[in-house]
Amino acid sequence: MRGWFARGLAFERFMVALLEADSALPRAQRRFLGSFNKPRVLRSVGVKKPESGLRYADVLIIEEGELTGRTPRLETFSFKSRDLSELNPKTLKAQMLEDAKEALLKYGGTLDIRRDSLQPLLREGSPVPVQRVRLIYEGGELRPKDTNVLNRVVNQLESEIPEVEVLVQ
Repeated sequence: MRGWFARGLAFERFMVALLEADSALPRAQRRFLGSFNKPRVLRSVGVKKPESGLRYADVLIIEEGELTGRTPRLETFSFKSRDLSELNPKTLKAQMLEDAKEALLKYGGTLDIRRDSLQPLLREGSPVPVQRVRLIYEGGELRPKDTNVLNRVVNQLESEIPEVEVLVQ
């Protein structure tokens, strides 16, 4: 159990570093944050929703350079370090569907941002609509062996829950 937890934290640190490096690139060269002008990468931000209560998003990206009076662009990321390599297609889809629904419930829709230092960016108060929720799984040896099955499941999930983008690193 401790090993799984440590692996998950290592993956989260890796992804945060990757997103921070991505945010430093010119907009046209970014892999993850190309829709932002001036993204700010924040880790473990408290967000609250009536349906799910107070949660901490693995990563929250907020636009720092929004025009006055506009709600800033906001995206959330949820990272999963799960061993998907031995799952059959039905079980893989069920697991990924459950994870996508959970990510949307906790980090999608409209969030009440609970970090005081972000309040100046919110301008109209703290409730902010999330433009996109991204669910990113650790790849490598944890990735499903059959890439075609994985791609088919991801496409089905994104059709069923279009608010969530699913990626396997």
